[in-house]
Amino acid sequence: MTPYENLPGFDTYVLEESWVLDVTARPGSVVFRLDLVLTPEHPRYKLPHPGNNLFYLDGQLVFEEVTDLEWVAQGAPPAIDATGEIDYGHIDTMTWDSGLYELQGDWGEMRVRARAARLVLDDSGSGDRSS
Repeated sequence: MTPYENLPGFDTYVLEESWVLDVTARPGSVVFRLDLVLTPEHPRYKLPHPGNNLFYLDGQLVFEEVTDLEWVAQGAPPAIDATGEIDYGHIDTMTWDSGLYELQGDWGEMRVRARAARLVLDDSGSGDRSS
């Protein structure tokens, strides 16, 4: 299995530090709503606000044309963060090989067979959670 950073478009994100806010599984798709950590190499990166080490933007991890999904060990109940928002921890690991994606975190473990995975940032211009 190959680390997620080798997927096209994933190399300027840090999933291990990003917060999972919601997971939605529907026929044909799986979507993780995230507070995504961007690396300094990302074109939308900004210096974090004083007192923070990371820069976050709202986004989604989207699995498209899902043909098989196994979600086990669905994890601990969500936590409530300092802003009152629910979070399910991080995506601690994500690997892939030939359309099979394996993910683990506090929210559980997932094996997803899909045509593609992509990260999408919120286009509204808001969502800077570095404060």
